Amino acid sequence: MGLRNRNLRFGADNIRLFLYGCLVTIILSFFAIFPPSFVQYANNKSYDIMMRALPAPPPSQIPVLVGIDDQSLSEYGQWPWPRYLLARLVNKIGASGADGIALDMMFPEPDRTSLSVVCGEISREWGISFSDTQTAKQHFENDQVFADALQATPSVLGYQFKFDKKISTNDEILHPLKYTIREQIHKIRKCRLVVADSVVHSLPLLMNAAGASGFVNALTDSDGVLRRVPLLTRYHDRIYPSLSLASLIKAQGNDQVRIETGEDGLYVEWKDKRIPLDCSGFFLVRYRDKTEKFSYMSAGDILSGRTPAGAMSGKVAIIGVTASGMGDRHLSPLDTMIHGVEVHASILDNILTGDFIRRPTWAPGAELILMAGAGLFSSAALATGGALWCLFSTIIAGLATGTIFYWMFLTQGIFLSPILPMFTLLINFAVLNTVKYRFEERKVRQRSLELIMSQDVAILSMSSLVEARDTETGHHILRTQRYVQALARRMRRLAKYRKVLNGPVIELLYKSSPLHDIGKVGIPDSILNKAGSLTADEFEVMKTHTLIGGQTIQKSRELVGGKIEIPYFKYAYEVIISHHEKWDGSGYPYGLKGEAIPLPGRLMALADVYDALISKRVYKPAYSHESARLTILEGKGRHFDPDVVDAFVEEEETFKQIARELSDIG
Repeated sequence: MGLRNRNLRFGADNIRLFLYGCLVTIILSFFAIFPPSFVQYANNKSYDIMMRALPAPPPSQIPVLVGIDDQSLSEYGQWPWPRYLLARLVNKIGASGADGIALDMMFPEPDRTSLSVVCGEISREWGISFSDTQTAKQHFENDQVFADALQATPSVLGYQFKFDKKISTNDEILHPLKYTIREQIHKIRKCRLVVADSVVHSLPLLMNAAGASGFVNALTDSDGVLRRVPLLTRYHDRIYPSLSLASLIKAQGNDQVRIETGEDGLYVEWKDKRIPLDCSGFFLVRYRDKTEKFSYMSAGDILSGRTPAGAMSGKVAIIGVTASGMGDRHLSPLDTMIHGVEVHASILDNILTGDFIRRPTWAPGAELILMAGAGLFSSAALATGGALWCLFSTIIAGLATGTIFYWMFLTQGIFLSPILPMFTLLINFAVLNTVKYRFEERKVRQRSLELIMSQDVAILSMSSLVEARDTETGHHILRTQRYVQALARRMRRLAKYRKVLNGPVIELLYKSSPLHDIGKVGIPDSILNKAGSLTADEFEVMKTHTLIGGQTIQKSRELVGGKIEIPYFKYAYEVIISHHEKWDGSGYPYGLKGEAIPLPGRLMALADVYDALISKRVYKPAYSHESARLTILEGKGRHFDPDVVDAFVEEEETFKQIARELSDIG
């Protein structure tokens, strides 16, 4: 029956552990439904880790970076350049066979180096008229020269959307996307593109001349990393493309685009490409490793004719400022700083190679389901297994989760964050092992209590052997046990005994004191139960009970491992061997004197004598407490330790109460 009950308790603990694991999983599920900032941060970092682990296929050869770099500024002067110089750069790139030219820059103000602008400023400041140089001014009008170059080449200008209504602009000069929309309403809720409030663009002269344009907005995440950029943005009920998409459409000559919303999110279908976006129109950029760089040309080399003829044939040139300390720079998931032109090139590369990364609209739901599965698995595994199985199963489940998520990222281009499923495994492991430890701790306490109770029963049973042979001792063992405890507690208040008589030591004294007369089992009945006084020889035999008891404890100690120091045996031995020693050295068996007598023996000496005095024996009547008190006081400094006698005097009411409660009468 006992074994059966124990098994039932074990099963109940398993069920409770499993339910605790389920509760932890439910609580953590709220982090998936309402992700706080630290979860979003962790998800982003897991994306970065996966991105760095991807193999690096060669990039597309179509994007070419044209950098206005340190070399270019050294040759042609500081930035910004006069626009006739930019016009020359654009013309040279166009003449080199480029299919598209994207300018990652804006020109919202007139060129101050144009002759007309210079003349106007001189007229305003000095009052000098330049009406006779109108033809010359037109010839040296930099903005017009630049506009002519843009019109003559497949150029695309950049502009920037704003999300405030403080700027008043003319959206008629922008170039909206030509598109059709197909929405699968029965499969998914309608997606909502980001809506801009205003725009900053180049001069209308330049925008109209280019014939194509795209926005250059980029949005970094809260940790400063640029992982995604908008490919489409809504403005004044029209949809506009990014600079990357606009330049690709310009270069390929196909401006028909279809926008589709499906169960995976939003897609841009162009030619044979199906470009995945999220429901806000953002595109996850797959960056190339440092070892796989895009083709690069310095603007200075192009202007100086140091590039081979036809070097841009079939390419899309992306012009931007890359000089030190200038231009826009972003932190990529690969932990590298890149220029804006590299971001545009990466988007072009991803579209051209079809190398996409997407996070479908069902991704959060899938993560929640996988998280729940991980939670249920770990709850079941941790509730039923041992320590090694718990650790092994958690590690295997974590590795399996990470492997599955990375496989989907590598082969399908689908990003699902493993953070919450793995976090659930970790938290479940910590929480359930803590709970399991508490359960085991409770069982250990219960077993310890049962062991202590068994030990107490064994001690009292051994002590009762003496009582069974000495029929007059009655409750002597129980009374002396309580007397010793009362004396020790009182003496603990003295500074010299405060560290010696701590709680555990007093408990050991209490438990070991019943064995003080265990050696009497080796004394013959003729001596032990003799009605009259013992002869000298008989008394010598009686005195050997301390040695017999001491030897019994020593043998017991050896049986359980003699090299292990067990405090209980130490105190039991000292009580047995020395409780008949006297303070003045006249006791037995060794004639120890003063503090050479172990403290347990000094305490038991008084308790034993007091109980013998107040108890009736065949050879004497029971003394009153007052008579026993007087005898003990007379023995102070001779028979008893003075400190023990003082403690007795302070606790004599306790002694009387113990004697009444455990009286042998009735």
